[in-house]
Amino acid sequence: MCDCGIYTLTKTRHPPYAFYIVAPHPYTMYKVVFTVVEVNDPESLDGEPTHVSGPCKMYRVGDKMTVVGNPGRLVPEETDSVCLAAFSAVLPLTSAMTREVTEPWDYMDKIKYYSCPDSERPVVFKVERFEVEQGEYPTPYSKK
Repeated sequence: MCDCGIYTLTKTRHPPYAFYIVAPHPYTMYKVVFTVVEVNDPESLDGEPTHVSGPCKMYRVGDKMTVVGNPGRLVPEETDSVCLAAFSAVLPLTSAMTREVTEPWDYMDKIKYYSCPDSERPVVFKVERFEVEQGEYPTPYSKK
């Protein structure tokens, strides 16, 4: 067993040997809030007419999407609207942002803005992490 800072590296007892990382408990959990800071009008990238007419109809500046836990789950009571294209873009980020970032080279906790994948009228989100207590956001099927 090797104590590698915040995590413990443990070797299995029998061949073939495998190493796995054991996270300490309790560990720091975060909720991640994506707040809309910019809703853009359509703009052609190649001079051709855009495929859309008008800004995104799913979001207004100030709208939020909130994700908590690892694996992440959407918090409906703290979410104004969900566009599946925007949510699919931020989803890979949420898993990393809801946990403690421990490696000095890991940049996940330094991301401040993210945008949806609509190339002609992107919606820009400000990304914020807030520390939460374990159990503060119970899963839908957790024991009460």
